[in-house]
Amino acid sequence: MKTSYVFFLTFISTCMFLSCSQVPIKTVPHEETKVSDSTKKKDKSSTAANDAGSEKLPSQNTTPVQLTKEELEKYAYEIGLDPRKELTEEEKQQVEKRKRVRTLERALDSQKERLQYSKVLPWLKDDSEKLDYLTIPSIEGRQAWVNRNKIWSRAKDLKGYVEVMESQDIAVGMPADYVRKSWGEPSNIEASGNPIYKNERWKYLKQVSTPQGYRQEKRLVYFEGGRVVGWETE
Repeated sequence: MKTSYVFFLTFISTCMFLSCSQVPIKTVPHEETKVSDSTKKKDKSSTAANDAGSEKLPSQNTTPVQLTKEELEKYAYEIGLDPRKELTEEEKQQVEKRKRVRTLERALDSQKERLQYSKVLPWLKDDSEKLDYLTIPSIEGRQAWVNRNKIWSRAKDLKGYVEVMESQDIAVGMPADYVRKSWGEPSNIEASGNPIYKNERWKYLKQVSTPQGYRQEKRLVYFEGGRVVGWETE
């Protein structure tokens, strides 16, 4: 009887062990795995947004630009317009575009970004190209845009300015170092905004010959991105 009881307990224990061993084990994802998957999704999203520098920051070009009276005057004068006169719609768009450019320039938040832009800036044709460049959200993307548009090749196309420089004159688009070679060192240089972008006004004081004798002439030369955009004589 005792032997039968021991056998019965042993049989029950064996059945319970076999039954438990058949229960499938559910694997619970580790917390680190969840974080890793989430990070991968963010990385993929970031890569897609920066792919080849072709993606723009949509809000930069689609959001209407609000201009105060002071901003309208400031940016209109910058691009050679007289804000005291009624501006056409096209001229207003040019002023708004200039404000976008200035806003995006100030938004470059690292020295590396600002230095990269300052090197490209002299060879960008207009505000539209500056916006194309500045609305790309990564340094790598901007460099890809520069390479794709062969911006650096423009630095070699300066033959016309050599002739102007040799005749001791200046021209729109002339680099600052050519102006120095033509007219010498200015008596004063004023910078607008971050000096690294070379938006400057140079003042020259020249002695010029007149029928009444020599008189002092003041010449003001305006630069954007280190290249001449205009000048005036007083």
